[in-house]
Amino acid sequence: MTPPHDALPPDLATADLEGRLAAAICAVRGAGSALMAVRGRTGKGTEVGDQLKTAVDRAAEGWVLGYLEGALPHDAFLAEERHDAAGATWSPRDAYWTVDALDGTRSFIDGFDGFCVQVAFIQNGAPVVAAIDEPAEGLTWAALAGKGAYLRSATGWARVAPRQLADWPEGPRFIDSTPPRGPVGHVLAQRHGHFVECGSIGVKAVRVAQGVADVFAKDLRFKLWDVAPGDLVLRECGARLGTWDGAPIPYAGAQVALRGLLAAPDGLFERVVFDLRAAPT
Repeated sequence: MTPPHDALPPDLATADLEGRLAAAICAVRGAGSALMAVRGRTGKGTEVGDQLKTAVDRAAEGWVLGYLEGALPHDAFLAEERHDAAGATWSPRDAYWTVDALDGTRSFIDGFDGFCVQVAFIQNGAPVVAAIDEPAEGLTWAALAGKGAYLRSATGWARVAPRQLADWPEGPRFIDSTPPRGPVGHVLAQRHGHFVECGSIGVKAVRVAQGVADVFAKDLRFKLWDVAPGDLVLRECGARLGTWDGAPIPYAGAQVALRGLLAAPDGLFERVVFDLRAAPT
C-alpha cells in the first residue's frame, strides 16, 4: 500500500522517511474526517481515572492502526486505547509508532475545536516522523527530523519558520485549557502574562510551535503518545518540549507515563524551568 505523493509537503517528497510520513498523513487525515462525520452524534463517554473514554476514541484508533499496520506491517505500535486495554507494560523498541487517535476527547465531546489525531514514529529514542490533524480547524501538521515542520491549510503546504525567542517576551502568552494555577499561575502573574485557551496537549504544543503561544506548562500526568508528535514539530520550529525539570522525554525506555510538561521556544525554555523551580507550590 503506497500512499499518494500529494499527501506530502513537496520539499519532503524525496526524504528517507517519506513513505512513513505519507502513510502517517493519510492515516490522521482519514481519521480526522471520520471524527467530523460523527461529531455531535456521540454519547458523553465514561470517566476512567483521570481520563474520558468513548467509543469514538476506540473507533478512531481502529482507523489509524488499520491504515498504518496495513501500509507498514513490520512496524511496532504503542497506541493509547490498545495499550490501556491490555494493561501491560511497554517493552522498549528501537523503532515504533505512537498513536493518539483522539487527543482532546473532552473538547471533541463538548463541542470545542481543540482536538486532534496525532502519530509519531520513534527511532533510536527520538521522534523522527510526526503527523497531526486538526479536523475542526482544517489544519494538518507534518514534520521530519532535520527537514523542518510543515502546516497544511486551505491554501496548501507551507513550512513553519523557526521561532526566535531568547528570553521572556513582554506579556508572554501561556496556553492551557483553563487559566493556570499553582506554580504556573504564579509565573504567569509575575511575568504579566496572558492566557490563551486551548484543548488537547497536541494542539497546545503546535500553537507554541507556530507562535500563537509562548509557554505551555502544566503539572499533569501525560503519556508518550500525547507528546511525541508535538515534540518533533516543536524541535523543527526552534522550540523544546520536556518535563518541568528541563529533561527530554525518555522515548527509549519502558516508561510510558510521566508528569509535569513544558513546551517553549529554545531560548525561553530554561528560563521557564528556572522560574517554575523558584515559584511557590
